[in-house]
Amino acid sequence: MPDDLPIASPDVSALERRLQAAPDDLPATQELAGLLLRTGRSAEAEAYARNAVRLAPESARSHLLMALVLADTHRFQAAEFHYRRALALAPPEAATVANLAWSLTRQGRLDEARRTYRCAAALHPSIALTWHGWAQTEDAARDLPTAYRFVDRARRLDPGHRGADTFAAALLDRRGDPEQALAMLDAAAQRGADPDALLQKGRILDRMGRHDEAFAAFAAGKALLRRAGRRYGEEQAVDLIVRLATFFVAPRLRLMPGPDTPTAGAAAGTQPVFITGAPRSGTTLVEQILSCHPAVAAGDELPSLGAVVQALPQILGSPLAYPEALSELWMGDRRDGLELLRDAYLRHARKLVPVKPGNTLFTDKMPFNETHLGLIALMFPAAPVVHVLRHPLDVVLSMMGTNLTHGFHCANDPETAARHVLWVFDLVEHYRREMPLRYLPLRYEDLVREPEPAVRRLLGFLGLGFDRRCLRFEENRRYARTPSHAQVAEKLHSRSIDRHRAYMTHLKPAIPILEPVIHGLGYSL
Repeated sequence: MPDDLPIASPDVSALERRLQAAPDDLPATQELAGLLLRTGRSAEAEAYARNAVRLAPESARSHLLMALVLADTHRFQAAEFHYRRALALAPPEAATVANLAWSLTRQGRLDEARRTYRCAAALHPSIALTWHGWAQTEDAARDLPTAYRFVDRARRLDPGHRGADTFAAALLDRRGDPEQALAMLDAAAQRGADPDALLQKGRILDRMGRHDEAFAAFAAGKALLRRAGRRYGEEQAVDLIVRLATFFVAPRLRLMPGPDTPTAGAAAGTQPVFITGAPRSGTTLVEQILSCHPAVAAGDELPSLGAVVQALPQILGSPLAYPEALSELWMGDRRDGLELLRDAYLRHARKLVPVKPGNTLFTDKMPFNETHLGLIALMFPAAPVVHVLRHPLDVVLSMMGTNLTHGFHCANDPETAARHVLWVFDLVEHYRREMPLRYLPLRYEDLVREPEPAVRRLLGFLGLGFDRRCLRFEENRRYARTPSHAQVAEKLHSRSIDRHRAYMTHLKPAIPILEPVIHGLGYSL
């Protein structure tokens, strides 16, 4: 929920030239960080925001820029720190207080977020973003009437706020009024097309059984995302997958050292359970079930493995990229490299996971983490990996109805989503052939149709005793910080099984691509 920074918009290259001449120019550094952030270039903005804090650690504006970058890249705990520093260094601004509240919401600290939004509204009651964010906090707390009241206030304060219209429509649909929700989205569309609004419209039409109209809305929303630059990075994806399959082969892996048993330091304490699978395959449901067990803390979509992958060459002191940098482990002075990588992962993850007394395990359900099963198995040879499987056509259809960035932006077209699902599936099969894995395939359909046997099998695989609370996961008041948080607040139902059958004409381009995976997993067309 970034606020509107009062930044002019000069040419980026002009600011870069100015900083080349004077690297310590604080106003130019702050201005460029803000400009890059406003134009969606968060990764580039981060370098300048960090330098702004280095140059002026007592500047509220430097800390605000850093907080906005961190929040935009889903590092909400670190963002909270910088929002609080900004508020301590200057008179409090309502937008900054509201942004702090949003970072608390995204950490699942809903009561604190409510109190903070109350402060933001008292400072300035007429900021639409405050009420929109507060509405989402109430939705996370499952108070739909209050959520709707607040988002309706945001809509009245800013009639052009398309995000508020989309969220209000979603709430109306969940409250049983899909026709009014569609009317609201159609009225908002008169002010301009919005991908999230189109995807929401498609989801509502899908539940109403109006399948052709639903897919048309999905396709239109995805087309807007592609036009905005969200196209599948196919060359990059294929290059990584080929290099992973080439590196992780049994003869090479036999030369690898094993990490020490985790008995002290960063390796002690709660240990990870990796819930892997494609987006919309049921990973959030599995995590919600597990988090009902007193031994399990929910980590949601942790960026920790990605952070280790990015830092791996530096950690191992290698001139090579990942995965080739793992060849440093063959060197005599790098035999402890896996412990360094493991501890880096644990330090990163434990900053993000709300662990309670009695928790011995925490979940990591970042979609497509199975791409890095080889690295997971090297760092954590005893860690359980739960691979959630669902009919591939249902996965692709669900991906089409959601604004996703996972998998190199593969989800913006049925064919690219299908190709990425196929390549990742083939890579998982490669890992399973070449190295030992503590691996459990778990079908979404089995979990829905016969939950108790599936849950018993899941808990047994993790070495946990059966707990009946895991069958009543919809009573779990935890806020699942993913797009499917509303679905896991419902009791199990079979409506999402074989949804693709109503969309076979629209999914026709994906079928020949996915046919090997469909049959390989034991599904049928």
